[in-house]
Amino acid sequence: MKQRFLQIIENFKDKAVLVIGDVMLDKFVYGKVRRISPEAPIPVVRVTKETYMPGGAGNTANNLASLKAFVHLIGVVGDDKEANILKECLNERGINHYLIPQEKTIQKTRLIGEKQQIVRIDYENIKKIEKGNEELILKKIKELIDNIQVIIISDYAKGCITKELALEVIRMANEKNKKVIVDPKSYHKEYYKNAFLITPNDKESFEMTQEIEIEARAKRLCEELNSNVLITLGEKGMALFENNTLKEFPAVAREVYDVSGAGDTVVATIALALSANASLEEATQLANHAAGIVVGKTGTAPIKREELLVNFKEKNKIRTREELKEISEEARSKGKKIVTTNGVFDLMHYGHIDILKKAKKLGDILVVGINTDASVKRIKGDSRPILGEQERASIIAALDCVDYVCLFSEDTPNSLLETIKPDIHVKGSDRKMEEIGEKETVEKNGGKVVLLPIIEGISTTRIINKILKGEKDGEKGK
Repeated sequence: MKQRFLQIIENFKDKAVLVIGDVMLDKFVYGKVRRISPEAPIPVVRVTKETYMPGGAGNTANNLASLKAFVHLIGVVGDDKEANILKECLNERGINHYLIPQEKTIQKTRLIGEKQQIVRIDYENIKKIEKGNEELILKKIKELIDNIQVIIISDYAKGCITKELALEVIRMANEKNKKVIVDPKSYHKEYYKNAFLITPNDKESFEMTQEIEIEARAKRLCEELNSNVLITLGEKGMALFENNTLKEFPAVAREVYDVSGAGDTVVATIALALSANASLEEATQLANHAAGIVVGKTGTAPIKREELLVNFKEKNKIRTREELKEISEEARSKGKKIVTTNGVFDLMHYGHIDILKKAKKLGDILVVGINTDASVKRIKGDSRPILGEQERASIIAALDCVDYVCLFSEDTPNSLLETIKPDIHVKGSDRKMEEIGEKETVEKNGGKVVLLPIIEGISTTRIINKILKGEKDGEKGK
């Protein structure tokens, strides 16, 4: 089954998907909290960073782009600076957009202090899309429809999606044999009749049917709307109603940090999987895994195609410096402690294993830097290493206590440490603190160097010498 999923994900690239709906601008304000305000019992946040992301239907489009789809986005915005920022965000992500100016651009600002969302401020003036703009959207869809595989209607009830528009889009799509997936609002239920799939969450499905049991809700929606139904159930997973049968999929999330935008990820993944000739059940399973990944991130972060691929491959611990930069930044955003150590690790012995186990206990993620063959030769001479760099990296990666391995070609790991910025860097107690060249780099980035005790009398050099001595003794006995 894994090979089938890998094949589907590989086929994501350049599939064309159209997203129609309520487009927004998400603003994230990050800061540090060190005290409570004297004016009111509220935290004082010292702002350190501001970022922008496409929100609402824009987040669905962002997920599709991150999965390597060819994306078209249609919606309404204002004629204001927020619209310009949003368009710039979409351009950076390669999202083709057709945004009609009407009212003020909707913006949601989230204030995040010490990795916790403190407050969300919404700027919005909800107004039904004007008839002339509705006609412009339908005209644009007619231009695009022959060259797209799936249409997503992303309804946040902010005015872009009307009953007339939704029903006409679904009619046009069915006429062209294109699938329509709807991310719905419960009080717009009648808008979605004859769509291929609707994806309400637990609360929305109850509001749409007033049924207690999940199967009863799904069956009723299927009968009323002539549509397949996927109900997303948060930590309980998902329930798919197809061909008069309910299939349940348990959640696969390991850690939940933020559920913002998870529904957009689900819809985007299903749309793209269907474009890549997956069955609806296969598409749902892929979306379940995608949701499990994004809820482990902070903010409305999209799912990446590479993340989904890795999810169905054997865990690859040997990573590039660029990959570790992203991994370490994500870990820090979750408050995880990163530990690093480095070495040649030629002819693995118990002393190596002992110090790696001890290092792992100091934090959450252990990254091991390993000298390449070229750097080992420069440091130890042409007779070393005994084992090649890929062999040494694979042996270290096989240890349960090691999370990631990275080869570095420099004589010291300073450049790698500058990238990872560990909280703790481990060295053996056979070294003196003042001899450790990495100390300045680690401390400059807020980390510290820790010396761990080593097992006396064990080293690769001693093992090599014993082997060589054994060979000479054997020659004398001949």
